[in-house]
Amino acid sequence: MGRYTVTRSVVEDGGLPVYTAVDPTQRAAARAVLARLPEVMDWAEYNFGRYPFSSTGAIVDRPQDAGYALETQSRPVFPGAPDTLLLVHEIAHQWFGNSVTPKTWRDMWLNEGFATYAEWLWTEDEGGPTAEETFRTLYDHGETTYPDLWAFPPANPTSAARVSDSPVYQRGAMVVHKIRRMVGDDAFYALVQGWTAARRHGNANTADFTTYVEQQAPDKDFSAVWEDWLYGEGKPRRP
Repeated sequence: MGRYTVTRSVVEDGGLPVYTAVDPTQRAAARAVLARLPEVMDWAEYNFGRYPFSSTGAIVDRPQDAGYALETQSRPVFPGAPDTLLLVHEIAHQWFGNSVTPKTWRDMWLNEGFATYAEWLWTEDEGGPTAEETFRTLYDHGETTYPDLWAFPPANPTSAARVSDSPVYQRGAMVVHKIRRMVGDDAFYALVQGWTAARRHGNANTADFTTYVEQQAPDKDFSAVWEDWLYGEGKPRRP
């Protein structure tokens, strides 16, 4: 529905089809970021494992037609031209949310936390603040940007109305980073890629994920991560 400029191409490695549909009023603004889509796809596959769908792309509509971006399967929808981080976030959702799908809305942190952490990783790889620096800044000053940051734990939203609030996104990403800290980079990326492969095109809840993490790193004790960061009330003690 609507009037779009449709472009068809392929990601250079593997020939994955790319389809973009852009409202004519957004063509100029969206051109540069959509040109990075193949690069973002290569980066995401390198970090998260084999892409779970048969094509990729994006839909860019007029800003007034939607108030938020949506991780529509294989073709995220954007309200106006996105910046690169928003593109990275919605592409990451193809793995976390669209392929590995939460069993209940209470498990939303499993996709929003990982998609937010994808932004941290991209920023780190692009020469910006490291994920560790982003984590510490959020811990020290996050209340300024996200007043509700410590309102509830990411795995236990207080109501259906809160499943898209910042604790699900930002504290969810902090949980992911705590796991990375505990196991180290090599084991972390192996764990993430194993998770997306094991649960490919299926559903998972928080208990499924925590059990998987513990099985992949049996020599580590994650109890404090789960108790303080995933399920704990209020701001956890200083890391």
